[in-house]
Amino acid sequence: MLSEIQQKTVWEGWLGAEIRANYFAEMCGRYQFRHKALTWTTLVFSSGAAATLISDWLPQDMRWVRPTLALLAAGVSFLTLLQQYLRRIPECADLHSRWNRLGNEYKALWDEMYSPDALVRLRELEEKEVELSKSSATAVSNNKRAMLKWQRYVQKQHGFPSVA
Repeated sequence: MLSEIQQKTVWEGWLGAEIRANYFAEMCGRYQFRHKALTWTTLVFSSGAAATLISDWLPQDMRWVRPTLALLAAGVSFLTLLQQYLRRIPECADLHSRWNRLGNEYKALWDEMYSPDALVRLRELEEKEVELSKSSATAVSNNKRAMLKWQRYVQKQHGFPSVA
């Protein structure tokens, strides 16, 4: 059986895990969108650059277009490599899944908080949360606005009054 403080810990762990699961799902979607946008931008600039390099149809005063498109294509390609979205996407998807699983485990403990092994299970969940937090800290930069959005959403889902 859990004490009142331990019950509060379970409740907060459950909500926190839900918030983080939703956050990492959103970040995964954002990274997918950004990677796709950078890929298409690179394609447009590089195909435009190739087209202008092999054609002489541009008037003399428009010759700046060729090197500009080539530089833009190189710049966007460099940004794609620098941002590492293809590495971040699976990390965020994995973190979403793991935080979601942890939230479900906290929910299950909430439903069985009077069982004799509840305290042992709580300690195990707290250890999982510590390990998961270490992974989360290195995978994604903190987006406070997105985290706050999901905090408000989860709190609303659980009957909290609206927070400004």
